[in-house]
Amino acid sequence: MIKSSAGTGSLRSDRRRFCEKHFARLALLLLLSTPFCRSQDASCKAVADAQILLAKTPHHVVSTDVRPGRTLNSESISTPNGVFWASDGVWHRSNSSMQEFSRATADALKELRGCTRVGDELFGARPVTKYTLHNPENDGDETTWIAKGSGLPLKTEALIESRRISSRYDYSNIQPPANVR
Repeated sequence: MIKSSAGTGSLRSDRRRFCEKHFARLALLLLLSTPFCRSQDASCKAVADAQILLAKTPHHVVSTDVRPGRTLNSESISTPNGVFWASDGVWHRSNSSMQEFSRATADALKELRGCTRVGDELFGARPVTKYTLHNPENDGDETTWIAKGSGLPLKTEALIESRRISSRYDYSNIQPPANVR
């Protein structure tokens, strides 16, 4: 069957919207996979501060979302010049800016509760403090490793139902991808 170029463009546009929605949902799931009540719990201040700092700091994150029968790998780069995400090795520019993500993160974390400081350890060769959270709304558990000194998260792992989402963060030499569509 022969498809017109208009149909192909529409298909690409639909796929792009689908991928961008999926990326936005995954990013929000990672940021919002925490319990919410009336005000932020003091035990969560370090975790909330790290997530707010992450949203304001140029970074590259690589995530793996493992579900029964399916694994989704995703990647994003946040810079002052834009937020970019990759799907099937192709980079796209998000409609949201780094500043918009920062504001949304700060608003969402105001009511963070139920964090536990597990202790100090090494992540690679870097000293970190490890925190855990539990979200009774989705019965999810999250672990976050926050770098001592910078206060930025280096890794997060979330277990929600039968999904395991693992993300690693890099902050060095962050540049927009060259091949953005």
